[in-house]
Amino acid sequence: MTLDDNIDATPKIPENIARSRINNFLASNGQFHSMGIHRGLWLHRKSAHPHVRLSFFSVPDMKRISFKDAVANKFEDFDQLARKFGPSWSTHWFKIDILIPKDMDGLPVTFQWNMDNEGLVWSTDGEPLQGLTGGDGQERHEYILTKKAKEGERFSFYIESACNGMFGVGASDSMVPDPNRYFRINTADLVVPNAPVQRLYHDLWVIYGVAYDTVNDSSRARQAVWVLNSVINQFSLNDKDIDKCLALTSEFLSKTNGTGVHQVTAVGNCHIDSAWLWPYGETKRKVARSWASQLHLLERYPDYVFTGSQVQQYEWLEELYPTLLDRIKKKEKQGRWEIIGGSWVEHDTNMPSGESLCRQMLLGQRYFEKHFGKRTNVFWLPDSFGYSGQLPQVLKQSGCDYFFTQKLSWNNINKFPLTTFWWTGIDNSSILTHLTPADTYNAEVRPSELQKCIRNHHDLEYSNKSLLVFGHGDGGGGPTPEHLERLQRLKDLDGVPTCKPGTVTNFFKDVEATSHKLQSYKGELYLEFHRGTYTTQALVKRGNRQCEVMIRDVEFMATLAKLLANSRKGTYAYPQDDITRLWKLICLNQFHDCLPGSAIGLAFVDVHNYHREVIFESMQLRRDAQDSVLFNDSSAEKGKHDGIAVFNTLPWPRTEVLTLPQKNTAWLNEQKHQDNEYVVVRQVPGLSVAGITATSLTKTEEEAKAYKTIDGHLVLENGNLKAVFDGDAQLVELHDKHSDRGNLVAPGAKGNVMQMYEDVPTYWDAWDVEIYHLQKFKVLAGGNDAKIVAKGPLVASLERVYTISSSSWMVQTISLTAVGSYIEFSTSVEWHESHQFLKTEFNWNIISDFATYDIQYGVLRRPNHYNTTHDSAKFEVCGHKFADLSDATYGVALMNNCKYGYATHGTSQRLSLLRSPKGPDENADMGTHTFTYAIYPHKGNFASSDVMRKALELNVPLSVRQTTHLDKSTAIVPSLFTLDPPDRVILDTIKLAEDDKGHGKTVVLRLYEAYGGQCTVQVESMLAIRDLQVSNVLEDDVRPLEGFSKHKFTLTLTPFQIMTLKLVV
Repeated sequence: MTLDDNIDATPKIPENIARSRINNFLASNGQFHSMGIHRGLWLHRKSAHPHVRLSFFSVPDMKRISFKDAVANKFEDFDQLARKFGPSWSTHWFKIDILIPKDMDGLPVTFQWNMDNEGLVWSTDGEPLQGLTGGDGQERHEYILTKKAKEGERFSFYIESACNGMFGVGASDSMVPDPNRYFRINTADLVVPNAPVQRLYHDLWVIYGVAYDTVNDSSRARQAVWVLNSVINQFSLNDKDIDKCLALTSEFLSKTNGTGVHQVTAVGNCHIDSAWLWPYGETKRKVARSWASQLHLLERYPDYVFTGSQVQQYEWLEELYPTLLDRIKKKEKQGRWEIIGGSWVEHDTNMPSGESLCRQMLLGQRYFEKHFGKRTNVFWLPDSFGYSGQLPQVLKQSGCDYFFTQKLSWNNINKFPLTTFWWTGIDNSSILTHLTPADTYNAEVRPSELQKCIRNHHDLEYSNKSLLVFGHGDGGGGPTPEHLERLQRLKDLDGVPTCKPGTVTNFFKDVEATSHKLQSYKGELYLEFHRGTYTTQALVKRGNRQCEVMIRDVEFMATLAKLLANSRKGTYAYPQDDITRLWKLICLNQFHDCLPGSAIGLAFVDVHNYHREVIFESMQLRRDAQDSVLFNDSSAEKGKHDGIAVFNTLPWPRTEVLTLPQKNTAWLNEQKHQDNEYVVVRQVPGLSVAGITATSLTKTEEEAKAYKTIDGHLVLENGNLKAVFDGDAQLVELHDKHSDRGNLVAPGAKGNVMQMYEDVPTYWDAWDVEIYHLQKFKVLAGGNDAKIVAKGPLVASLERVYTISSSSWMVQTISLTAVGSYIEFSTSVEWHESHQFLKTEFNWNIISDFATYDIQYGVLRRPNHYNTTHDSAKFEVCGHKFADLSDATYGVALMNNCKYGYATHGTSQRLSLLRSPKGPDENADMGTHTFTYAIYPHKGNFASSDVMRKALELNVPLSVRQTTHLDKSTAIVPSLFTLDPPDRVILDTIKLAEDDKGHGKTVVLRLYEAYGGQCTVQVESMLAIRDLQVSNVLEDDVRPLEGFSKHKFTLTLTPFQIMTLKLVV
């Protein structure tokens, strides 16, 4: 019986069996590998002598050396399998000498290299050519030698091999590095690509995606399964059979979409963490490897567009690989390489100060303008752990109109509700924002990702467009040829959205032009994940805060010194280059795995060193500026009078108890700490230098005292406050003597309660503290050994020694000064714990449904209840210098000098002090820590208080210099600027303009409205103002400020507005 040709005489294959068959055919390994398509991807293979000759040089002492230094050494021949190379983080250079064999004559030849690590191919004349990535998953094994080889032709090149994988040398899921990893050369072969089979291979993977990763029961998906099965039936390595297979796949791939289909713009990118599971030094090489590879792909694929962010990485190229940067500049001018981001690094946005956010953009945009002749208008931050509510205003003032991220897809409680929207900051600035619905910045251009762009897009009714950000990332690498082959096939394929290459800028412009009215989202973009990063690596947090405070002092003092030098005809030189360099280090250390504390220990060696460098050099620069202010150009003091110069870098008068820097003085002999005398300085003007002599001081009428009550309680008291502590140094009473509120501590509760929480997250150890940690904790109490250590009259103090465990302890000094309005808790901890979380808790007799947190250049209200899952998801939040809990008439602020993690629930305020995760840094937070927190009770709610002022005073101490050249107390330098009112609008930054070049002719001021209400402020200056411009973060002239006089001007700032001014003097 003869069957009709249109009738299939075989049974229909069940879907699950068909899929197994297809998977086996496409598999790169396994028992049926020899029957699948992988067996035909390469036609010829040669290895070893004489066709591949290998020699090596191992760099001693774990150094990373230049090409020039490497090739100057003697290279030793070796057999490929004869040895391993290591240990972890070491570097080995290989010279590869190639001899083309006869059977490769006239054919394209590729060199395959797999050492399971990272490498960079160098030409013999020192040009970095392409990165290599070993192993599987993000592999980049091939380096194309020639498109048409000749028998006997020779090639030579070098490979710089780093003994770390793409993700470092982590030994387990904790990601802790293994210091003794060794690597073997698995592959060092000459191969010839089988172009038709490779083309078929790429076709099949796209069709496979349509079959199984789109709508499975659609006609298009079912047709795709049929094509895949038919190709397997037809496949052999016979050229005619391959042509028939390609005819099947080409016919399927030729079907295009209709006009209303979802439109995806695909942009290549390479997310390179500036440090994470590797140190900064390795990142510099990752940038070269990754971006060299992309330059190579830009030559091979003419419509491919790549985007590169993180300006620091461009500067590293400029310093170490200048020819690569030159090639990038050429591609950028051709429209093939898009500069993006604008910030110095892809930084954390929760913890850097407001000025740090501004400097990230100032440094980055100025570099782009200098080297590329343009700025970017797209802020690019795909992987940071939440986004500050002040960020939109900073971005708009930095030339950015658009913002891209995806990290909010990591939320582990509530799904973020928007995809394309207007993000509105706390000041009402708005920026067009897109969160890729593919939920990754490491896409691989697969139909599954395009399908997610539809399925996960929350705003399809407003905008029918998505951005697909593709390329291997985190450890670098970027797109591969496989990604780009799929992109070619997916540009317009029926069954999936269109997916075409383009720039991010054009994507946003298109969205802005074609979308319907988009939704707006107000306030911070809070990431419901990685909440432990507010506390992990406490020394890094402390270093960051100290650096920000010190560099601010340096800029003010250096500006003052230069202005005075100009008027005195002095020689002081404004240290512009030093300040810029130090700001670059501060900004680098704010990278989103460094400041949050989620990198390996080796990375933090660099971070700590850079913080120390900034602090040490800032102290020296500040002292140089102070010397110039005090002594003009004279380096020696003249005189015999005991005195001090007090430098107040905040913009209001301050009255405080100071410790004289000189030991064994006897100015008033009221009280000493060890050998240093306490004195009270009164009404030191803001932004000034006051000279105070020993003979001009008088004993203070105010008094602080510490005493013990009959019932055993310990009391700290002055004219403002009375605080009562039990024997465990827990606060049982707090009274404001200027208020009738009574005891501020909640009935039956206490304050300064030290709590230890078990801290075991679900996976991300350094990153996460989970919601359930609140259910398991213990209180550190029971010693009853608090004691009085200073009775007054200037400083009254208690001390408590806590035994935390057999290996950890804490010493805390609780102090109140004679003129103080807050109580300080100065704490030193020797910390050697595992998966424990130390917090302090205060419970107040205050009822409110929100708390107010200090953020960059403003504050943010957050709920203090668990009414909804969105409320309870914020069980741990980020704040800067304080968190305030107030009702309508009274409140208490919990302030600190280096912490960022808070939790407020009901009447309880908690400050997070120390964590102890064990990965990826197994020694995170182990060792000695010092920090200070304080409680400040105040009349009125937060908006009518002076909390911002007090928190700044806690963080910005008066600077004191001993001097003998004063014969009486005097204003050495009167206030450079005075504000009325002095502390509603905060004058935060005083510096010389970037384009002033240190001449002292143009001064930049940055101010902000701090409390959330419009405020008019009168500003007076000792300077003679010739011109006054309203500027922006980038120091562009925006508009002239009308109505200023020689020494005075008036400003009106809207709620949380940041205002930058340029004064020509």
